Amino acid sequence: MLKRMKHIKFLVTVCFAVSGTICVKAQNGSDYFNQAENLFKAKSYYEASVVFEKYLATEKHSRPRSTPFAIEKKVKGKTNLDPHQEAVYQLATSYRMINDYKKAEKYYKESVKFRETAYPDARYWYAVSLRSNQHFAEARLQIDSFLQIHTQMDELLVKADREQEDLKFIQTQSERVSDLYTLEEIKGKDNASNYALVQRENGFVYTKIKEVKEKTGEKRYMNTLVESMNSENPLLNADTLDIPTSPEIHDGMATFSHDGKKMFFTRWTKNNNQTVSYIYTSRWENKGWTTPVKAPEPLNAEGSNSAQPSLTTDGRYLLFASDRPGGFGGYDIWAVSMDTSFEPIQVRNLGNVINSAGDEEAPYLHDKTRTLVFSSNGRVGMGGFDIYYAKGSFGMNDWEKPMNAGAPLNSSKDDIYYVSTDEDDPWNTGWISSDRSSECCLTLFSVKGNNAKFVQGNIVDCKTHASLSNVVLTVTDLRHPGVILGKYKADTAGRYAFLLHNSAHFKISLSKPEYNPTSEDYNLQIRPGIDTVNNESICMEAVVYPKTEIEQLLKKLDQSSHIGNFAYKKARLNNYTRESLDSLARIMKNYPDLMILIEGYTDGIGGTKYNLALSKKRVDVCINYLISKGVKAGQLQGKAMGKCCPIAPDTIHGKDNPAGREKNRRVEYKVLNHLQ
Repeated sequence: MLKRMKHIKFLVTVCFAVSGTICVKAQNGSDYFNQAENLFKAKSYYEASVVFEKYLATEKHSRPRSTPFAIEKKVKGKTNLDPHQEAVYQLATSYRMINDYKKAEKYYKESVKFRETAYPDARYWYAVSLRSNQHFAEARLQIDSFLQIHTQMDELLVKADREQEDLKFIQTQSERVSDLYTLEEIKGKDNASNYALVQRENGFVYTKIKEVKEKTGEKRYMNTLVESMNSENPLLNADTLDIPTSPEIHDGMATFSHDGKKMFFTRWTKNNNQTVSYIYTSRWENKGWTTPVKAPEPLNAEGSNSAQPSLTTDGRYLLFASDRPGGFGGYDIWAVSMDTSFEPIQVRNLGNVINSAGDEEAPYLHDKTRTLVFSSNGRVGMGGFDIYYAKGSFGMNDWEKPMNAGAPLNSSKDDIYYVSTDEDDPWNTGWISSDRSSECCLTLFSVKGNNAKFVQGNIVDCKTHASLSNVVLTVTDLRHPGVILGKYKADTAGRYAFLLHNSAHFKISLSKPEYNPTSEDYNLQIRPGIDTVNNESICMEAVVYPKTEIEQLLKKLDQSSHIGNFAYKKARLNNYTRESLDSLARIMKNYPDLMILIEGYTDGIGGTKYNLALSKKRVDVCINYLISKGVKAGQLQGKAMGKCCPIAPDTIHGKDNPAGREKNRRVEYKVLNHLQ
């Protein structure tokens, strides 16, 4: 796609994507060599590496290297060059261009023994490969040696100076305490590359590289957007985002409005190693995404690439990367102001404080702290793309000097697409994409700050102030209702204590037989290390059950058993269903001995097994929601009913009846027992 393809990580469409058929029927070395040279010139680097390897393997059994076939080069120092040397050097370069630095290091190591005038940059790229493979000491020796030999004032010297500064910076990072964060690679069921994760409502959307097999048996690798509701591991239970597209189009790097109904994403095509990208939009309507539309100017600029859109939380600005005219380097970060309908108004470059002579990509704004986070390969860092951050203002376009996020957020490989999942602290929890553990491709990592809170307190009777023993405490995340952080029990003296990691906003819910459930919310500040929190006493009120009140309540509950309905093939709660569950939760918390059975139903479309599984998901989401609101799990039972017991016909006179099917996709409850 881009002019600087080797640097643009988000456009890598495959780890090693073979775009054509490699001919391996050559009978002699010159055939292999010429074929590999042509592939190399066409920038088909993976294919070139295969044939160069074939040539070097057959070379061992061919005529002596002292009588090679001649290859004429109109380059100073390269006339009648030994083809072995040319093959080794170009093989190293091919591996580097497909980000396989381990193999590149092997062949650059041999290349540095060749004539320096023929391969002046071999030692530089050997140092880069060593650094990428975390052989920092040897990389430092090689780059120092290169700078002693290469004194010509050119772009290569500038790059070598930068590499030397990068290695010095890496040394400072290795000497600092790097246990402030824990990064964990997220793995799915396959080895596909997954990257650029963002949140959409209660789920996640990210870019996945999928293998597509042609009828001819050849393989293509396409980028596509997928969505997952699994907060622990988004790579599991993920479905392809149903966006109208065509086989030759890549889709990725999406961002969403606050309500999740407006999407901006990158759409690109690749022909003859030339990639062209634009930002597209789509809207969620009638339970599906509309046909994508290319965003108008000034968001897109004809003849230039625009990609990696990122909406600010308030929807007033959309950040993106572009190589359009008016920038300061390769790819710059730009911001476009948006109207209330998400139409672009005015675009501006974020300036030379943010943008360098290299590439700046993957912008993201942490709203509460107004911190701009992005990746760059044009600054002193740890190598490849590093993550940087700066605070500032879009209105004044005034930004502080960007700071490198340092290790372990950054590595000697590419680190990009950082997004935070904490509203208060941009670095407490989040997601990052990196190829630090891969020879070629980006993978997802979760980021967690290494901080903890030791919380302690006691529980008493509201009336007598006596300590209450064996009270059950359920600690949940205030920012993510339903996410249980832990369950604990007070001791015989009513005391409790627990340790929370990366959680400054939490709710403590208390339950004890013969006492009304109660809860307390806590909003604290995040501090590095372990912080001790001494809570004030929490009191619980004893339950009193007036007989007439109980009888009226049971009668009322029996009269209205409908909780809500669900969208086709979905198990997500809508606003009406949440309101019904909220009302039910208030009653059940007041009467902790009340027990109900929640029954889930589907419409008649689909098989019995599928519908039983879907109705169980609907039951489970209701039960989990009630528990998140403080209802005891022991008060709830669930039963999946599948497509049985419709309350309206799915068809009328043989024709589909959508209104009837919608009524049948429901959840109801029954009162099982009320112990006095």
